[in-house]
Amino acid sequence: MAKGNSVDLSKLSIEDMEALAKEIEIEITTRRQAEKDRVLQQMRELAASIGATPESLFGKAGKAGKPAAKEVAVKYRHPDDPSQTWTGRGKRPLWVVQALAGGKTLDDLAVE
Repeated sequence: MAKGNSVDLSKLSIEDMEALAKEIEIEITTRRQAEKDRVLQQMRELAASIGATPESLFGKAGKAGKPAAKEVAVKYRHPDDPSQTWTGRGKRPLWVVQALAGGKTLDDLAVE
């Protein structure tokens, strides 16, 4: 953390710290996704330069370059954008984190 930017946590209430923690989690998730998107775009551009796609070069892979596992059923769907889904496995996507921070529950997001 840059000097002069520290927060005196001892002066914050528990509620304030919990709200700050949620904001930090959202910001970290947003930045990580932006970095992944940036790298994927670079990969697409490099692959396109030889008439290919990243998928045609590397295949469709899951985490750590391993072949994708059997597809898991969607359990949760974004209420305003049905294209955004989550199986309930792994780290919560940003839209889930934001919905929960906004007062929704996982039951509110569940696919019926």
